[in-house]
Amino acid sequence: MSEVEKNKVQGPSFASEGLYKKFRSLLEPSLQEAGISSEVFASHDVQVSLARHCKLLELAAQKTGNRNLGLHIGSKVHAREMGVLGYAIINSPTVAVALNNFVRYLHVYARGCDMDLNVSGSKCTFSYTYSLTDPTVVERVQEAECTMAMVKHVIETLSNSTWVLDEVNFEHPKPEETSELKRFFKAPMFFNTESNNFIFDSKYLAMPIIKAEPRLYDLLEEHLSQAIESIAENDDLVSIVSNRIVSSLSSGVPNIEEVASSLFMTKRTLQRRLSAEGYLYNEMADEIRKKLAFQYVENSVLPLTEIAFLLGYAHVSAFSRAFRRWSGKTPIAYRGVNVKAS
Repeated sequence: MSEVEKNKVQGPSFASEGLYKKFRSLLEPSLQEAGISSEVFASHDVQVSLARHCKLLELAAQKTGNRNLGLHIGSKVHAREMGVLGYAIINSPTVAVALNNFVRYLHVYARGCDMDLNVSGSKCTFSYTYSLTDPTVVERVQEAECTMAMVKHVIETLSNSTWVLDEVNFEHPKPEETSELKRFFKAPMFFNTESNNFIFDSKYLAMPIIKAEPRLYDLLEEHLSQAIESIAENDDLVSIVSNRIVSSLSSGVPNIEEVASSLFMTKRTLQRRLSAEGYLYNEMADEIRKKLAFQYVENSVLPLTEIAFLLGYAHVSAFSRAFRRWSGKTPIAYRGVNVKAS
Protein backbone atom coordinates (compact mmCIF):
# COMPACT_ATOMS: atom_id res chain seq x y z
CA MET A 1 0.00 0.00 0.00
CA SER A 2 1.28 3.45 -0.89
CA GLU A 3 2.03 5.80 1.99
CA VAL A 4 -0.05 8.42 0.25
CA GLU A 5 -3.32 6.54 -0.01
CA LYS A 6 -5.77 8.86 1.61
CA ASN A 7 -7.12 7.84 5.01
CA LYS A 8 -5.92 4.24 4.60
CA VAL A 9 -2.84 4.16 6.83
CA GLN A 10 -3.56 1.63 9.56
CA GLY A 11 -2.55 2.21 13.17
CA PRO A 12 -0.58 5.23 14.41
CA SER A 13 -0.42 7.85 11.68
CA PHE A 14 0.20 11.50 10.97
CA ALA A 15 -1.74 13.73 8.59
CA SER A 16 1.00 15.68 6.88
CA GLU A 17 -1.37 18.41 5.64
CA GLY A 18 0.82 21.38 4.63
CA LEU A 19 3.70 20.62 6.98
CA TYR A 20 5.85 18.66 4.55
CA LYS A 21 5.39 21.23 1.79
CA LYS A 22 6.29 24.12 4.06
CA PHE A 23 9.50 22.46 5.24
CA ARG A 24 10.29 20.60 2.03
CA SER A 25 13.89 21.83 1.78
CA LEU A 26 14.66 20.41 5.23
CA LEU A 27 12.74 17.15 4.94
CA GLU A 28 13.08 16.01 1.33
CA PRO A 29 16.72 14.80 1.54
CA SER A 30 15.68 12.29 4.25
CA LEU A 31 12.34 11.28 2.75
CA GLN A 32 13.43 8.11 0.95
CA GLU A 33 15.47 6.82 3.88
CA ALA A 34 12.44 7.32 6.13
CA GLY A 35 10.37 5.19 3.73
CA ILE A 36 8.06 8.00 2.61
CA SER A 37 7.18 8.61 -1.04
CA SER A 38 7.91 12.03 -2.56
CA GLU A 39 4.24 12.05 -3.57
CA VAL A 40 3.65 13.36 -0.07
CA PHE A 41 4.36 16.83 -1.47
CA ALA A 42 1.60 16.52 -4.07
CA SER A 43 -1.39 16.77 -1.75
CA HIS A 44 -2.42 18.21 1.59
CA ASP A 45 -4.74 15.26 2.23
CA VAL A 46 -2.02 12.71 2.96
CA GLN A 47 -1.23 10.45 5.89
CA VAL A 48 2.03 8.66 6.69
CA SER A 49 2.68 6.25 9.50
CA LEU A 50 3.65 7.99 12.72
CA ALA A 51 6.74 5.77 12.90
CA ARG A 52 7.98 7.09 9.55
CA HIS A 53 7.13 10.67 10.45
CA CYS A 54 9.19 10.40 13.66
CA LYS A 55 12.03 8.75 11.75
CA LEU A 56 11.95 11.49 9.12
CA LEU A 57 12.42 14.23 11.71
CA GLU A 58 15.27 12.35 13.40
CA LEU A 59 17.04 11.76 10.07
CA ALA A 60 16.55 15.37 8.97
CA ALA A 61 18.03 16.61 12.26
CA GLN A 62 21.08 14.38 11.73
CA LYS A 63 21.59 15.33 8.08
CA THR A 64 21.23 19.06 8.68
CA GLY A 65 23.36 18.91 11.82
CA ASN A 66 20.57 20.79 13.59
CA ARG A 67 19.87 19.18 16.94
CA ASN A 68 16.93 21.61 17.37
CA LEU A 69 15.27 20.93 14.02
CA GLY A 70 11.99 19.76 15.57
CA LEU A 71 11.87 22.83 17.80
CA HIS A 72 12.50 25.16 14.87
CA ILE A 73 9.82 23.50 12.72
CA GLY A 74 7.25 23.52 15.52
CA SER A 75 7.91 27.18 16.26
CA LYS A 76 6.94 28.08 12.67
CA VAL A 77 3.83 25.93 12.23
CA HIS A 78 0.52 27.75 11.79
CA ALA A 79 -2.75 26.20 12.91
CA ARG A 80 -4.13 26.24 9.36
CA GLU A 81 -1.45 23.67 8.44
CA MET A 82 -3.32 21.14 10.60
CA GLY A 83 -6.36 21.03 8.37
CA VAL A 84 -9.84 21.07 9.89
CA LEU A 85 -8.46 20.64 13.42
CA GLY A 86 -6.34 23.73 12.94
CA TYR A 87 -9.28 25.79 11.70
CA ALA A 88 -11.35 24.69 14.69
CA ILE A 89 -8.55 25.91 16.96
CA ILE A 90 -8.31 29.19 15.04
CA ASN A 91 -12.03 29.75 15.66
CA SER A 92 -12.13 28.59 19.29
CA PRO A 93 -13.44 31.38 21.54
CA THR A 94 -10.79 30.97 24.25
CA VAL A 95 -7.46 29.28 24.95
CA ALA A 96 -9.29 26.75 27.14
CA VAL A 97 -11.51 25.70 24.23
CA ALA A 98 -8.53 25.64 21.86
CA LEU A 99 -6.52 23.36 24.14
CA ASN A 100 -9.53 21.11 24.70
CA ASN A 101 -9.93 20.84 20.95
CA PHE A 102 -6.34 19.60 20.74
CA VAL A 103 -7.27 17.02 23.39
CA ARG A 104 -10.58 15.90 21.88
CA TYR A 105 -9.73 15.92 18.20
CA LEU A 106 -5.99 15.24 17.93
CA HIS A 107 -6.73 11.79 16.49
CA VAL A 108 -8.19 13.43 13.38
CA TYR A 109 -4.73 14.88 12.75
CA ALA A 110 -2.42 12.28 14.32
CA ARG A 111 -3.10 8.85 15.74
CA GLY A 112 -0.86 7.02 18.20
CA CYS A 113 -0.48 10.02 20.47
CA ASP A 114 -2.71 11.76 22.99
CA MET A 115 -3.08 15.16 24.60
CA ASP A 116 -4.68 15.96 27.94
CA LEU A 117 -5.56 19.11 29.88
CA ASN A 118 -5.81 18.82 33.64
CA VAL A 119 -6.90 21.75 35.80
CA SER A 120 -6.15 21.60 39.51
CA GLY A 121 -6.93 24.82 41.35
CA SER A 122 -4.83 27.65 39.99
CA LYS A 123 -2.51 25.37 37.99
CA CYS A 124 -2.96 23.48 34.73
CA THR A 125 -1.02 20.68 33.09
CA PHE A 126 -1.19 20.19 29.33
CA SER A 127 0.43 16.88 28.39
CA TYR A 128 1.42 15.06 25.22
CA THR A 129 1.98 11.30 25.35
CA TYR A 130 2.36 8.38 22.97
CA SER A 131 0.26 5.21 22.92
CA LEU A 132 2.30 3.32 20.35
CA THR A 133 2.48 -0.37 19.58
CA ASP A 134 4.89 0.09 16.70
CA PRO A 135 8.32 -0.80 18.12
CA THR A 136 10.09 1.37 15.56
CA VAL A 137 8.88 4.55 17.25
CA VAL A 138 11.43 4.71 20.04
CA GLU A 139 13.43 7.72 18.90
CA ARG A 140 10.95 10.59 18.92
CA VAL A 141 12.87 13.49 20.45
CA GLN A 142 12.43 15.73 17.42
CA GLU A 143 8.73 14.92 17.08
CA ALA A 144 8.04 15.64 20.76
CA GLU A 145 9.90 18.96 20.72
CA CYS A 146 8.23 19.89 17.44
CA THR A 147 4.74 19.23 18.78
CA MET A 148 5.27 21.02 22.09
CA ALA A 149 6.77 24.04 20.33
CA MET A 150 3.88 24.00 17.85
CA VAL A 151 1.25 24.09 20.60
CA LYS A 152 2.92 27.02 22.37
CA HIS A 153 3.47 28.94 19.13
CA VAL A 154 -0.10 28.37 17.91
CA ILE A 155 -1.69 29.47 21.18
CA GLU A 156 0.47 32.59 21.42
CA THR A 157 -0.13 33.53 17.79
CA LEU A 158 -3.90 33.12 17.93
CA SER A 159 -4.31 34.86 21.29
CA ASN A 160 -1.75 37.55 20.44
CA SER A 161 -0.42 37.08 23.97
CA THR A 162 2.62 35.60 25.68
CA TRP A 163 1.87 32.24 27.28
CA VAL A 164 4.11 32.15 30.35
CA LEU A 165 4.89 28.59 31.43
CA ASP A 166 5.87 27.63 34.96
CA GLU A 167 7.57 24.42 33.84
CA VAL A 168 8.27 22.39 30.70
CA ASN A 169 8.84 18.63 30.89
CA PHE A 170 10.07 16.17 28.28
CA GLU A 171 10.08 12.37 28.47
CA HIS A 172 13.40 12.04 26.64
CA PRO A 173 16.86 12.38 28.23
CA LYS A 174 18.39 15.82 28.64
CA PRO A 175 20.34 16.82 25.51
CA GLU A 176 23.86 18.12 25.78
CA GLU A 177 22.77 21.58 24.66
CA THR A 178 19.51 23.09 25.91
CA SER A 179 19.99 26.81 25.27
CA GLU A 180 17.67 26.90 22.23
CA LEU A 181 14.94 25.05 24.10
CA LYS A 182 15.24 27.44 27.03
CA ARG A 183 15.24 30.44 24.73
CA PHE A 184 11.98 29.36 23.11
CA PHE A 185 10.02 28.02 26.08
CA LYS A 186 11.39 30.56 28.61
CA ALA A 187 10.69 28.26 31.56
CA PRO A 188 12.45 25.80 33.87
CA MET A 189 12.95 22.52 31.97
CA PHE A 190 13.10 18.94 33.16
CA PHE A 191 13.83 15.72 31.27
CA ASN A 192 13.26 11.97 31.70
CA THR A 193 9.74 12.70 32.91
CA GLU A 194 6.64 10.53 32.50
CA SER A 195 5.20 12.70 29.75
CA ASN A 196 5.87 15.77 27.68
CA ASN A 197 3.94 18.56 29.38
CA PHE A 198 3.51 22.23 30.24
CA ILE A 199 2.56 23.46 33.70
CA PHE A 200 1.03 26.95 33.77
CA ASP A 201 -1.33 29.29 35.60
CA SER A 202 -4.99 28.60 34.89
CA LYS A 203 -5.62 32.31 34.24
CA TYR A 204 -4.31 31.76 30.71
CA LEU A 205 -7.29 29.53 29.91
CA ALA A 206 -9.52 32.61 29.76
CA MET A 207 -7.42 34.38 27.11
CA PRO A 208 -9.56 35.01 24.00
CA ILE A 209 -8.65 33.81 20.52
CA ILE A 210 -8.54 37.13 18.69
CA LYS A 211 -10.12 36.35 15.30
CA ALA A 212 -12.45 33.50 16.27
CA GLU A 213 -15.70 33.14 14.29
CA PRO A 214 -18.31 31.45 16.54
CA ARG A 215 -20.62 30.32 13.73
CA LEU A 216 -17.77 28.80 11.76
CA TYR A 217 -16.48 27.12 14.91
CA ASP A 218 -19.82 25.34 15.45
CA LEU A 219 -19.68 23.89 11.93
CA LEU A 220 -16.05 22.78 12.31
CA GLU A 221 -16.69 21.15 15.68
CA GLU A 222 -19.60 19.20 14.24
CA HIS A 223 -17.39 17.98 11.40
CA LEU A 224 -14.63 16.94 13.84
CA SER A 225 -17.10 15.11 16.07
CA GLN A 226 -18.30 13.07 13.10
CA ALA A 227 -14.71 12.38 12.02
CA ILE A 228 -13.77 11.10 15.49
CA GLU A 229 -16.83 8.83 15.57
CA SER A 230 -15.88 7.44 12.17
CA ILE A 231 -12.29 6.78 13.30
CA ALA A 232 -13.54 4.97 16.42
CA GLU A 233 -15.89 2.80 14.36
CA ASN A 234 -13.23 1.91 11.81
CA ASP A 235 -10.32 1.30 14.18
CA ASP A 236 -9.42 -2.37 14.03
CA LEU A 237 -9.73 -4.36 17.23
CA VAL A 238 -6.12 -5.57 17.13
CA SER A 239 -4.81 -1.98 17.21
CA ILE A 240 -7.16 -1.02 20.02
CA VAL A 241 -6.21 -4.00 22.17
CA SER A 242 -2.52 -3.48 21.40
CA ASN A 243 -2.73 0.12 22.56
CA ARG A 244 -4.48 -0.95 25.75
CA ILE A 245 -1.61 -3.35 26.44
CA VAL A 246 1.12 -0.80 25.67
CA SER A 247 -0.44 1.96 27.75
CA SER A 248 -0.58 -0.34 30.78
CA LEU A 249 2.76 -2.14 30.39
CA SER A 250 4.68 -0.21 33.03
CA SER A 251 2.19 -1.57 35.59
CA GLY A 252 2.37 -5.06 34.12
CA VAL A 253 0.51 -6.72 31.25
CA PRO A 254 -3.22 -6.22 31.83
CA ASN A 255 -5.21 -9.43 31.95
CA ILE A 256 -7.73 -10.10 29.23
CA GLU A 257 -10.66 -9.51 31.58
CA GLU A 258 -9.48 -5.93 32.22
CA VAL A 259 -9.07 -5.20 28.53
CA ALA A 260 -12.43 -6.77 27.65
CA SER A 261 -14.15 -4.72 30.36
CA SER A 262 -12.58 -1.49 29.09
CA LEU A 263 -14.06 -2.29 25.65
CA PHE A 264 -17.47 -3.17 27.14
CA MET A 265 -17.10 -6.79 26.08
CA THR A 266 -17.04 -10.10 27.86
CA LYS A 267 -13.79 -12.04 27.99
CA ARG A 268 -15.27 -14.68 25.70
CA THR A 269 -16.35 -12.12 23.10
CA LEU A 270 -12.91 -10.54 23.02
CA GLN A 271 -11.23 -13.94 22.71
CA ARG A 272 -13.54 -14.88 19.86
CA ARG A 273 -12.99 -11.62 17.95
CA LEU A 274 -9.21 -11.77 18.38
CA SER A 275 -9.20 -15.40 17.27
CA ALA A 276 -11.09 -14.41 14.12
CA GLU A 277 -8.19 -12.05 13.37
CA GLY A 278 -5.67 -14.82 14.01
CA TYR A 279 -4.54 -13.72 17.49
CA LEU A 280 -4.42 -15.17 20.97
CA TYR A 281 -4.32 -12.55 23.72
CA ASN A 282 -1.35 -13.89 25.70
CA GLU A 283 0.73 -14.45 22.56
CA MET A 284 -0.16 -10.97 21.37
CA ALA A 285 0.97 -9.38 24.65
CA ASP A 286 4.21 -11.37 24.62
CA GLU A 287 4.92 -10.35 21.01
CA ILE A 288 4.40 -6.66 21.84
CA ARG A 289 6.80 -6.93 24.78
CA LYS A 290 9.30 -8.75 22.59
CA LYS A 291 9.27 -6.17 19.78
CA LEU A 292 9.53 -3.25 22.18
CA ALA A 293 12.30 -4.98 24.13
CA PHE A 294 14.46 -5.48 21.01
CA GLN A 295 13.95 -1.89 19.95
CA TYR A 296 14.71 -0.43 23.39
CA VAL A 297 17.82 -2.56 23.85
CA GLU A 298 19.19 -2.07 20.35
CA ASN A 299 18.22 1.51 19.54
CA SER A 300 18.23 3.40 22.82
CA VAL A 301 20.65 4.12 25.64
CA LEU A 302 18.08 3.44 28.33
CA PRO A 303 19.47 1.42 31.26
CA LEU A 304 18.13 -2.11 31.57
CA THR A 305 16.39 -1.26 34.84
CA GLU A 306 14.31 1.38 33.04
CA ILE A 307 13.58 -0.89 30.09
CA ALA A 308 12.42 -3.60 32.48
CA PHE A 309 10.10 -1.09 34.17
CA LEU A 310 8.70 0.18 30.86
CA LEU A 311 7.89 -3.38 29.85
CA GLY A 312 6.23 -4.22 33.15
CA TYR A 313 8.86 -6.45 34.72
CA ALA A 314 9.28 -6.13 38.49
CA HIS A 315 12.96 -7.09 38.32
CA VAL A 316 15.71 -6.85 35.72
CA SER A 317 16.37 -10.56 36.20
CA ALA A 318 12.85 -11.41 35.00
CA PHE A 319 13.33 -9.18 31.95
CA SER A 320 16.73 -10.75 31.23
CA ARG A 321 15.25 -14.26 31.34
CA ALA A 322 12.50 -13.25 28.91
CA PHE A 323 14.99 -11.57 26.59
CA ARG A 324 17.22 -14.66 26.59
CA ARG A 325 14.16 -16.74 25.67
CA TRP A 326 13.46 -14.44 22.72
CA SER A 327 17.00 -13.93 21.43
CA GLY A 328 19.26 -16.56 22.96
CA LYS A 329 21.33 -13.73 24.48
CA THR A 330 21.18 -11.54 27.56
CA PRO A 331 20.15 -7.90 26.91
CA ILE A 332 23.72 -6.73 27.67
CA ALA A 333 25.25 -9.23 25.24
CA TYR A 334 22.68 -8.40 22.55
CA ARG A 335 23.22 -4.66 22.92
CA GLY A 336 27.00 -5.10 22.75
CA VAL A 337 26.89 -7.17 19.56
CA ASN A 338 24.47 -4.83 17.78
CA VAL A 339 26.25 -1.63 18.83
CA LYS A 340 29.52 -3.03 17.43
CA ALA A 341 27.78 -4.10 14.22
CA SER A 342 26.37 -0.62 13.68
